[in-house]
Amino acid sequence: MINIFFLLILFSSLLGRVKFPGINIGIQYLLLPAFSLGIISLSLKSIPEVVKKHKIILISISLMYLWMWVSSLRSEFPTIAITYSLKYSTYFILFFAFLLLTFKNIKSPSLTFYYRCILYLLQIIALLGFVEVLLPKSWIFKLLKFPSFYPEIGSIMQNPNQFGVIVAIGLCLSLILEKQNKISKIELHISELIFTISLALSASGNGWVIFIIGMFLLLIYKTISFIKMIYLVSLLFICIINVPVSLRRVGLGDSQIFPLINVFGENSNLVHPTGKKIPSLVGAGFGRFKMWHAAINETIKRPLTGIGIGVFPDQIGVKVWGKKGFHAHNIFLNVSAEQGIPGLLLFTNFLVQVAFKLKYANPLITVPIIMFLASQIPDYFAEDYTVTTIEFYFIAAAINSRKDFVMQLESEII
Repeated sequence: MINIFFLLILFSSLLGRVKFPGINIGIQYLLLPAFSLGIISLSLKSIPEVVKKHKIILISISLMYLWMWVSSLRSEFPTIAITYSLKYSTYFILFFAFLLLTFKNIKSPSLTFYYRCILYLLQIIALLGFVEVLLPKSWIFKLLKFPSFYPEIGSIMQNPNQFGVIVAIGLCLSLILEKQNKISKIELHISELIFTISLALSASGNGWVIFIIGMFLLLIYKTISFIKMIYLVSLLFICIINVPVSLRRVGLGDSQIFPLINVFGENSNLVHPTGKKIPSLVGAGFGRFKMWHAAINETIKRPLTGIGIGVFPDQIGVKVWGKKGFHAHNIFLNVSAEQGIPGLLLFTNFLVQVAFKLKYANPLITVPIIMFLASQIPDYFAEDYTVTTIEFYFIAAAINSRKDFVMQLESEII
């Protein structure tokens, strides 16, 4: 039954745009904590042991959430801040459920099931992104689509950057699982094809950079060979230069030397969907500098409690971009602007506590966590429930990873 709740949590994280009938609230805000409580209710006997073993971690995250509420209650925009605090509080329940899940089911077969489920979910997301490029007007994308971004891909995520990052992590996850004999080579080859094409189509500079970081991490962990890394990087490069939307992202949209640049019509979703233009990587970089500067200014103005959770994209980002929805594009600056210096210190402390647990972890845990964190240096994904749900699973697995490492070591010795 616990495994069913886990699958329901993964599925529910994709329903960010589906509303409950009669009330204007996303269905995931109720389903995620409900299914998390299902896992907790089936793991009541493990709670005392988990609390005792991980009390420092639990105190750290509790203080972090407590300060989040303090900053929201003291915000000049309490309605916005309290609303977002309620939304993000579901993450606390989710995290505790995953902490129990990875502690209770530490045996390798159970963990393998969870990792495979995450991989299959990411494959589904990548396939949906590919289908959306070909059939953007399909009813399923009208149901799931977030406000339109360019390119129109991965609408089940909040925007193409989240999509690009998550498929890059999916590719690295598949390589690790195959290396540890948890998936077959056929499954790996399917993943390589699906994730690489979708990553190129996303036109996500963040996703491309995270992919490269993941490749070097896997090389360091000896999960892949140097030749394999060159092959995958080359495959992504070939896909990028053959897709107009990706060429426009790197500033080569008017090039006539690449084979597929003239194959697509001017109205194609791969060229000019809904008449929108895509900024170059340089332009996107300058935009981020503006957001970082705005976040630093807000931290200086309110260094103690910040402006409140969720207020930055609603009130500050609009001053830079002229419309709502733009966060600080850096997880640390976003936290400091919205929760002040104490909030930033509490958040950093939580990361440090998790890092202590990563000392003996294998790449199946460390590589995705590093990629998730690195992707939010130039971005911020807290509002994307799919990204955050998967991220919290890996964090919980990392916290229990020393136990996991001991079991794997004993198995290898035997």
